[in-house]
Amino acid sequence: MFVLLHQLSLPVMFATVLAICLVITWIVIGIVRFAIAKGGYAADEALPIRESIVGACTTIFALMVAFSAAGLWADSLAARSAAQQEADAVENVLVLASGLPADLQTSVRDSLKAYVAQVVSSDWPAMADGESIESPVFDRSGDILIKTIGLVSRQNETGASPAAYTPVVNQLLAVRHARLLRLSASNTGMSWAQWIAIWIISTMTVTAIAICNNHVFRMQILATHIFVVVVTAAYFVILAHDRPFMGQIAVQPAAFLSISAN
Repeated sequence: MFVLLHQLSLPVMFATVLAICLVITWIVIGIVRFAIAKGGYAADEALPIRESIVGACTTIFALMVAFSAAGLWADSLAARSAAQQEADAVENVLVLASGLPADLQTSVRDSLKAYVAQVVSSDWPAMADGESIESPVFDRSGDILIKTIGLVSRQNETGASPAAYTPVVNQLLAVRHARLLRLSASNTGMSWAQWIAIWIISTMTVTAIAICNNHVFRMQILATHIFVVVVTAAYFVILAHDRPFMGQIAVQPAAFLSISAN
């Protein structure tokens, strides 16, 4: 379900989250009013529930959201950095390849062009779909890169001077390292424990608000719905940034596309 939410446009995502929160809120209101009536309290009777409970719950919710959002934004920056480092290393190899023998230079350039094309056409859509890092779809680009590293590394066995080959191999290894960072970043995001904790806290908070305002129905509706909008905004921000390579504000392969265009 979360993958489907991540792939929605931002307005539709916000509207969907708001609808889900409203449904849950009305269920909570119905349960609270039914339970209080069954408890023998009059509908207009103020309950002996301190409103400080609401304050404590909202504070815990805010802290949980802040803690989660900080991690998500750090993951997003790491993902963008890894993708840029990978593209930069590929460009470095293409430049350094000019110092290789003509036949090897052509092979290296062709392999890297194929690698970039595979990253754009297969890796990025797979990351956008939430594929696991162990998915076979990522093996295609990985195999191209490993074969290229092996091709250049074997030149040392021929007795050739390492001066032209070592920098190329080092940059190819940098490509591989950045690629692994990119794939790892594609699987980052909120854990199920975090999602469950935030949902429990927000649900208990709206329940406390509904109980404290049960004696005035209009105020109960107003207070709970104000909180629903706040919660929706928090969930919306988290969902929009939860997976760095999913959604409208996801990391795009612009750096790789510029290499393909050259």
